[in-house]
Amino acid sequence: MEILFARHGNTFDPGDRVVWVGRETDLPLVEKGLAQATAAAEALRRAGLIPDAIFAASLKRTRRFAEIVAATLGLPPPMIDERLDEVDYGRWAGRTNDEIAAEGPAAVAAMEAWNSSDAWPADAGWVSRQDEILQAVWDFARDRLGEAGARRPLVVSSNGILRFLPRALLPAAAQRTSFRMKTGHLGIVEREGGEGRLRCWDVKPEELA
Repeated sequence: MEILFARHGNTFDPGDRVVWVGRETDLPLVEKGLAQATAAAEALRRAGLIPDAIFAASLKRTRRFAEIVAATLGLPPPMIDERLDEVDYGRWAGRTNDEIAAEGPAAVAAMEAWNSSDAWPADAGWVSRQDEILQAVWDFARDRLGEAGARRPLVVSSNGILRFLPRALLPAAAQRTSFRMKTGHLGIVEREGGEGRLRCWDVKPEELA
C-alpha cells in the first residue's frame, strides 16, 4: 500500500501580506496554486503513482487542488472528509509572523517550536485543541487508510494536519522531528502488514521518483 500526500498550493500572490491561515479562513488558490496542483498530478503520472482514491479537506484550497489532480489524471472527484480540515489558529489567524512575535518571547518560542518540531503551543489562543486534532487524524487513518482500503490513496490537506498524519502511520523509529510540508509538495508512506515506512516527504513534484 502506497499512501500519497499533498499539501494544497499557494493562497498568496507575490507581494501579498502573508498571514497565518487556518480552518477559520477559507482562502481559494491563487494562480500559482492552481498550477501547483497540475504539477503535482503530472508528477504522480510520471512516477507511475496514479491514485485509486483521493481524499481532501473541505476547504476551498484543498478541495480545488484535489479536484485539479483528479481531473488531470482522469479520476473520479475527490472524497471530502472534514477531519482533514486545517487547525483553527484562533488568535494567530490573519496575522503575520512579525505581528505574532510582537506579543513577546513566549510567542516567538511557540512559533519556533511549531515550525521546527511540530510542538503544539500552549496558551497561544488557538481554537483547535491538540487532543481533538490528533483524534480526528487517527480516526481518519483508521477509517480511510487501513489495509482493507484503497491500495494507493492520495490525501490532500494543509500544513497543520499533514504534520500529524504520518505519525499515525509510522513506527516510532521512523518518526521525524517535523513533518512540515511546503505548498504543492508531496510525500509517500508505504504500508505492508500494518507496518509503515517513510519513502519521502516534502518533495517538489519535479523531484518525485
